[in-house]
Amino acid sequence: MESARLPVSDSRRFFAHPTVTPEQLLHESDRCVKCGLCLPHCPTYQIMQDEGDSPRGRIALIQALLSGKLPDTPRLHAHLNRCLGCLACEGACPSAVNYGRLIDGIRAVRSQRRHVARRWLYRKALGLFTKPRLLFSGARLLRLLPRRWSAAPPSGHSRLRRLIGLCPDFSRPIVWQAVYPPAGEAVGRVALFLGCISRFSDQAALLSARQLLNRLGWEVVVPAGQACCGALFQHAGAPAMAQKLKIQNQAAFGGSQPLEAILTIASGCGAHLKEYGALPAPILDISSFLNQYPWPEQVVLKPLPQPVAVHDACSLRAAGAVYQLLNQIPEIELIPLAGNALCCGAGGINLITEPQMADALLRPKLTSLRCCQATILLTSNTGCALHFAAGIRRAGLDIEVLHPIQLLERQLRP
Repeated sequence: MESARLPVSDSRRFFAHPTVTPEQLLHESDRCVKCGLCLPHCPTYQIMQDEGDSPRGRIALIQALLSGKLPDTPRLHAHLNRCLGCLACEGACPSAVNYGRLIDGIRAVRSQRRHVARRWLYRKALGLFTKPRLLFSGARLLRLLPRRWSAAPPSGHSRLRRLIGLCPDFSRPIVWQAVYPPAGEAVGRVALFLGCISRFSDQAALLSARQLLNRLGWEVVVPAGQACCGALFQHAGAPAMAQKLKIQNQAAFGGSQPLEAILTIASGCGAHLKEYGALPAPILDISSFLNQYPWPEQVVLKPLPQPVAVHDACSLRAAGAVYQLLNQIPEIELIPLAGNALCCGAGGINLITEPQMADALLRPKLTSLRCCQATILLTSNTGCALHFAAGIRRAGLDIEVLHPIQLLERQLRP
């Protein structure tokens, strides 16, 4: 099937809809000139050294599959599913190919071709992320199983073992109030986005964010009707469900009083929410937001004279804001983790579904952690934090994994 190249503006316009047709995918994939400038930036290609695990190789496979030149085989499935969605290739692409939408789109097309029963089971499993209470219950059950079960068996990695090893320590779920006023006069109002997995895996970070914002004079609103951002569904080939969650979140945050911003602590959620395009306030990562306003004179941070490693998440393109904010802590020694430009391997649910790839990409980062002698690692991504924490436990390292906001709130003077 032949396809004429579309201008970049046209390609962006048709990708604005949550679902796209095979013909639209072919049009966009034809914009890839196969120059190979993306190859050095692709983490899976760096590990596999296989064209099928590179962005241009996957685009070629998409073209061949949709034009009927290749069957949908397990081998093709493996190449497409190993993509982490880090989108480092997009930044290197001279043609501005919308690779992220291409990989999401082909997963949605292939999902529709599954057997009806299998498709129903897959969507039911994904649907757990829209039910916080079930997520909490499932996580608590996993925490009751012995940690030794999370050790990888010699022949491979079972998904149950991976889940046990990834499950964080947490107490009872927070029962969030609708509004948290500051102690004194409010300087403004912001909303806090909770997410799905981050509601329990990042409970401490969410609490730190709320307390720090209140301490700085901000009123914090937590809309009760908010849901999962939908990123997991969009990237897993279920765009219709992602669209439903978008509508739910638009309704939840649209009912709030005037807001300065809607703040996220999970960079993956923030990146996806920015694609909504119709929310009552700008979506900002909390680090970027806190850099925009002067802090009250009475809010002072305690010195921290020790090295602190910082992981730059793929989903947080404005990582410089994190360093700018953390440099307010006196005497801190911030160490960007070596290899930050390459994905750590977490990539959505890939840390569970593609364990060998995930661990291969994490391994050199753990080596870097050993070398820098930091006892704290900071990251702004939920999946990355779980992946690093599990790897650090398996390696027997004494390193605490925190969100940057947790460290800032910890350093506040009483």
